[in-house]
Amino acid sequence: MVQKIKVWDGAVRFFHWTMVLLVAGLWYSGSEGYIALHQLLAYSLAALLLARIGWGIWGSQTAKFSQFAATPKAAVQYLRNSKPVIGHNPASSYMIFTLLSLLLLQIGSGLATFDNSYMSDGPLVALLPEAWVELASAIHKRNIDVILILVAVHIGFALWHSWRHDNVIKTLITGNTDRVNAPQLLFRKSWSFFVILAVLLATLYYWQGRPLLPLL
Repeated sequence: MVQKIKVWDGAVRFFHWTMVLLVAGLWYSGSEGYIALHQLLAYSLAALLLARIGWGIWGSQTAKFSQFAATPKAAVQYLRNSKPVIGHNPASSYMIFTLLSLLLLQIGSGLATFDNSYMSDGPLVALLPEAWVELASAIHKRNIDVILILVAVHIGFALWHSWRHDNVIKTLITGNTDRVNAPQLLFRKSWSFFVILAVLLATLYYWQGRPLLPLL
């Protein structure tokens, strides 16, 4: 019997699509030199990533990192013989962890970056040795290219999977999918994710965002 099953909660779906918009906005604002907007979007992304890490620890079943972390052997086997799964598949879990790590690296390096074209220092520049600032600036400049390449690969595989198996893109929009004899999943209310996100946003904007808002 085919039944509609909930796969993704509101927190995961909000995180995914908001992250897409923020990364696109960061790339554009960084390329065009809109430094105030770039920094505000960066603090927004930092809050979003930290909230998602928290939700990956205490959140719904399909959101928990412990539920979709996979061994390299499982990832390779899945790529050789892919099939529909509930939640993240073993191969995509590596892409997710990689992208989260690189985005955190991009945020961290941005806090310690000096760029003459922007005419602005990251808030940690004054606290770090010059060699560290130069290293952070170099990482920040090159890491975004790696992120964009992996995002393109991720989108390509999502489209391929939606064509070959089930529409994972639609599932990430609606939160639901159709399955035969699907298992029952455990979900938590998403309100705690949004509370943590709001607190992080307020903290980061109070710390660094206030002087930037008039510059928009």
